[in-house]
Amino acid sequence: MAAYLRVGESRGELCDLTVAQGCATRKIALLVHTTFVRGVSNGGNRVDVRKVGIWMVAVGGAALSVGIVLDAIQQADDPTLASKEGIFDLSRFAHALFFGGMAVAVLGLFALLVGAHLYGGEGRVTVGRRIMQVGAPIAAVIVLGATAAAASNTALGEPNGDAAATEEVATAEADAAATDEMAEHAHGDEATAADATGETSEHAHGPVIEGTATGDSPCEVASPTPASPGQVGTGEGGSEEVIGEHGGRGMVKQTPLTADEMQALQEQMVQARTVIEKYPTVADAEAGGYHKSTVYVPCIGAHYTNIALVPGFDPTAPSELLYDGSTPDAKIVGLSYLVLEPSGEPPEGFAGKNDHWHQHNANGGLCFGAGQVVIGGEEMTEEECTEIGGTKRELTNIWMMHAWVVPGFECSWGVFAGECPELGGRAGGTAWDEPAPAS
Repeated sequence: MAAYLRVGESRGELCDLTVAQGCATRKIALLVHTTFVRGVSNGGNRVDVRKVGIWMVAVGGAALSVGIVLDAIQQADDPTLASKEGIFDLSRFAHALFFGGMAVAVLGLFALLVGAHLYGGEGRVTVGRRIMQVGAPIAAVIVLGATAAAASNTALGEPNGDAAATEEVATAEADAAATDEMAEHAHGDEATAADATGETSEHAHGPVIEGTATGDSPCEVASPTPASPGQVGTGEGGSEEVIGEHGGRGMVKQTPLTADEMQALQEQMVQARTVIEKYPTVADAEAGGYHKSTVYVPCIGAHYTNIALVPGFDPTAPSELLYDGSTPDAKIVGLSYLVLEPSGEPPEGFAGKNDHWHQHNANGGLCFGAGQVVIGGEEMTEEECTEIGGTKRELTNIWMMHAWVVPGFECSWGVFAGECPELGGRAGGTAWDEPAPAS
């Protein structure tokens, strides 16, 4: 075969039906030879495959360089991108441009280094050589594509775990530091009371720090009386007698953590915050199997429950999510762990002793309506509940604990406080509505 072939020359006329398969092979080889490789003659003008390779390397290099610059600009505008995407996440244009340019440059390098030898006219043309001529560029494209696809489906395609974990651990450390600070403040109050009276007052031993519930927070303005005695203080048992013993509204005193507990709590906080990105809105929660169990209630939010997650405690799988309203676009404000514990004792939850669990069993429990939606609190009598079509029911072996871990709603009464003082608004509405007029 000559070193260069001219467009228009065809050996197809030498084929007949008895050798159709061999004819097709020769045509494919001829097509590759005359369009991609070293010598393409069109009216006497030749395109050298080496030059094609050089141009591909140049264009690919320029594309990947632009991708790098564009990615750097976007990273500067949004420093959190590193925690939201992986190296091989090709959904963003800058990444796609970078890896596309790299692929073109690699193919160009292949054409530059191998093309002349593989596609040149020198040497005897054999069936094996023709297969290589056709298969080599196709194989190169397949390998590049498969590599990118495989990488995008591995950890390299996931959000930058180190960056995300660093940010989450920093927040968890802040939570833990706040816990210690609250504990020191609580002990300081006790010491002050002891110095002033010569003995520690009975109130100083309670779980709520005196003066932290001022009556002026959005929660207290919207709901002067707690929706449930089980959600204030440490909430143990959810009965009015226990609440009277363990304190009322406000910041719950914290027990200092050991070094091991501190480390474990930091890791659990990181795990818990992964839920926020999964279910940022009510629509996401409902799509994920959660169903409304309360309307929006000041201080505690609108509850969405997934009964399938009730049997055990898992920081990454809370059985309830709390939102600032009940419309599809309502935003997540907290997590709630609703756990079945037949032993009668609070479940083992987060590390340390500051995750106070509560129940809702005072006065016969909550009033449930259709669809197991709570339509009345513990203050409602059985007759009042019946009048509105509900049924009072105690949840004897069910324990609950709120975790205010959503950025912007790290509530000032504590990460595990029963109520969040920053959540005001109106019952049945949203956290942003004007409170209902006082009756």
